[in-house]
Amino acid sequence: MNERFENINLLRAFAAVAVVVYHVITYMKWDAFPISGPLVAFRIGWIGVDLFFVISGFVITRSALALWRRDADAFRRRYWAHRVSRIVPLYVLTCALWIVLFMPDFWDQRLLRALWQIAAHLTFTHTFWPFTYSAIDGVNWTLGIEMQFYLLVAALIPWIARTRGSRILLGCIVIALVWRATMVYFFIDFGPTRLFMTLMQLPGTLDEFGAGIFLALWLDRRPPHRLEGWIWTLGAIAAGTFCMSVYWSHSGYWDDPRMIIFWRTLLGAFFLCVVAAAVHLPPIARTWPLRPVWYLGEVSYGIYLWHMFAVTLCLRITDLTPLQALGITLSVTLLLASASWHFFERPILEYGRRFHGSGVPRRQSAAASGS
Repeated sequence: MNERFENINLLRAFAAVAVVVYHVITYMKWDAFPISGPLVAFRIGWIGVDLFFVISGFVITRSALALWRRDADAFRRRYWAHRVSRIVPLYVLTCALWIVLFMPDFWDQRLLRALWQIAAHLTFTHTFWPFTYSAIDGVNWTLGIEMQFYLLVAALIPWIARTRGSRILLGCIVIALVWRATMVYFFIDFGPTRLFMTLMQLPGTLDEFGAGIFLALWLDRRPPHRLEGWIWTLGAIAAGTFCMSVYWSHSGYWDDPRMIIFWRTLLGAFFLCVVAAAVHLPPIARTWPLRPVWYLGEVSYGIYLWHMFAVTLCLRITDLTPLQALGITLSVTLLLASASWHFFERPILEYGRRFHGSGVPRRQSAAASGS
């Protein structure tokens, strides 16, 4: 179970760039951005986060299954060595830099409130309170959801390993729908911002994570086959056409409780087919001319965490057009993401992947290539 599924990096690249472009459109008030044609997808580039959730459900579950079966006793230490080394260092670095660069009055507030802000972010519980939710590098709310999902997988991996994927997916869908319906009932009158915060807690995103879990268990019981890849591709075309047609005919979204409750389940089904097609079809991501896109996927975590630094910088430059802001944002973000990947993230990640779970890094061995 050490396949890297390189094609997934193409999806990561799209997800990260979609979020970046969406934020430039939103913050720069780019009203002239195309409202038809292929580029219109970037107007709803926030769906990149949903794609990341489906990918995480697949990758994390598959990695956890491999680690648990290799050595159940050492599973938790190895699992958390992998997860922490991947997520935490850059997250802490960007949080600290955000406070220094963009929150100069951070320590002017009440000490207890400042310490609460820091503690909430360090424990990935900042998604629980409105004043911490998007307070530091606004996109960080998704990292809280991701880390909470990692904790859930760590706790349930023995059960996940012996349970049918369809049963898990159905349970995740039911939980997500019930959660979103409950949040709509109690918070719809509080406005989209507060409603969004409550909807996007972990229970409300479980249908998307569950789609990834389903795919991981699907592949756990049968190796990928090229023919199935084309079937999943046709499924992605059909599901995507239906899902997007529903969205564009109800693009008000927040005005329709049915959309708020049910549409993300359709989106999760669409992205399940997309990710499944990527892992079943022959690996092409590292071939030219797709290799640069693969590289964007490789540094996509940095792109995601750094891009709001660049967007905020653009907002402080007067007379900047949205197109100029997009060019600056993409350039600065890619530069920061590349530098942090090569000189900061990857060395720490490689150390975490070598970690044996006994308190010391594992020496060279055939098993050192875990996902």
